[in-house]
Parts: sequence; C-alpha cells; structure tokens
Amino acid sequence: MNALIKKVLELTPNEGDFSTSIPHLSLFRRDNPMASPLPVIYQPSIYMVLLGSKATFLGKERYQYDPMHYLVSCVPLPLEGQILQASKETPYLAARISLDTQLVNELLVQMPLEPRENTGSLDMFTVNRSSPRGIYVSAINQDIQSTLCRLLDCAHSKSKAHVLGQLALKELIYHILNAEHGDLLRIFASQDRQQYQIANVLQYINRHYASNMDISALASKANMSESSFYQHFKAATNTSPIQYIKTVRLHAAKRKMLFEQHTATSAAYEVGYTSTSQFSREYRRLFTVPPAQDARNTSKV
Repeated sequence: MNALIKKVLELTPNEGDFSTSIPHLSLFRRDNPMASPLPVIYQPSIYMVLLGSKATFLGKERYQYDPMHYLVSCVPLPLEGQILQASKETPYLAARISLDTQLVNELLVQMPLEPRENTGSLDMFTVNRSSPRGIYVSAINQDIQSTLCRLLDCAHSKSKAHVLGQLALKELIYHILNAEHGDLLRIFASQDRQQYQIANVLQYINRHYASNMDISALASKANMSESSFYQHFKAATNTSPIQYIKTVRLHAAKRKMLFEQHTATSAAYEVGYTSTSQFSREYRRLFTVPPAQDARNTSKV
C-alpha cells in the first residue's frame, strides 16, 4: 500500500483536485484539516480515502470514512464535508469514482435481479427496506482494496489506463454492488424501482435548481402520486422536496460567494431567489451566519 500511496502522491503533487487518464476517476489532495464543514453537492459517486479521514453531514446525520471505509452517494445530495485528518507530511488523499449509470446497469443485467439480504445493519441508512437513504458508508473488504490498488496503479500509467483502466473500474463497482450495503446502490440504479425515479428527479433538480419548481410536476416526472413521491423523496434525502431545493440553492450560493467572488445579492439571483431578504433569512437559518459575512470571507478560503 505504501508504494501505491507514493504513486498517488506523484499524481497529486500539491493541494487540489486532479483528473486522471481513467474516465470517471478523480484524485484529491489536501494538506490541512478543515476548521468547519463546507457545503458541497455530492453527485452519484464512490468516495475512497487513501490517507486521512473525512466526515460528511446530511442534516444531522454524520457519515465518516477513512482508509478502512468508503462512502457511496447513490443520488445527488447537498451535504457538508469536513476533512478531519491532514498535514503536509501526511496529506489527505482521496479518490472519487463517478457512477456511470450505463455501466452500473450493464453490471446489474448480469447479476441477480433481486437484491441480496445484507449481512450488516442498515439502521443508519434506511427508513425501511422499501424506502432507503441515498447515501451510506461501508467497510472496505479485501476484494475492494485489491481492485482499488490495481485501479490506482493503472492511473499512474497511460498505457495501463487505456488498456486496463475501465476493466479495473468495472470490477471495483462490481465488488461494491456485492459488498455489505451494496443492495442500496442496486435499488437506486435499478430502472424498475421507485428509487430510480427519485434519483432521476434529483438529477433534474440539480440541473435546474435556479428555475421555478412545482412539486406536483416533479411527482409526475417520477410517475408517482404526490404522497408517494414525498415519502420516497424524504427517505432518500432525509428532507422534503421543498427543503431539498432550498438547500441545493443555498449551497450553490455559498460556493459562489466563497469561490467565485459573488456578492450576496448576485449569488441570490444566480441560484433562483427573487427576494434578497428571503434569501438572507433562509441562508442564515441554514448556515447560522448572514450571507454577506461569507461574501466578505472570500479572500480567506
């Protein structure tokens, strides 16, 4: 593993986000822990920590992962992430594998149609078996660890990446689907499940969050009644459709102020608010500080 870490460090020579020669695989390096969580929209992905540790928050729920655990976001979710362990001597290193719906479905076609029973408890990740949460943390087993090592080794060589990268990526997702809690990813990726329709609606919201959203229209898009839509939506995201849309907008606004030098007013309009007073009120309720304060802190990030 130490040899692998050395190779990953060569691919991440300084702090930042790095693409690789393997489609859907990205690497991240941070040299300092975070004092507080930052908002981020997690797209459907597998997140693997190689060094350090990170905590992710969905409302009051906390998901922590490290070199012994990985996180899977089955659907787009507005989260807050905080790197807990990192230093210049031992930086935080992580890999993200973006979930390709077509690839996951190709694997599911070749696998048993009915999800297997999990061997572990799902208490943290599901309201009930028919309405699971769209995010989970699971322990890395030997199959996942060895395949991850081969995948990252491929990323270090363009020739290996071209010939073997996609095979290793496919094998890794296969092992994730078969691992503890892998049934949850299967449920959200299976086209005949209601959770798949919820996932599609969440993708739609994240593409069009600045537009007006009608809940009944979103329910129709999912081919559900409003009551059924609300139930499955809240189970997947831990929040209501209206609150989810607000949170996505507010997270986007915060990132625009922190990283794109937007003022509070311009960020509000960019994400779909027509009232700056409403924006300020809802922003403060979510983040406990007024938006103007975050806008002033741009230079400190």
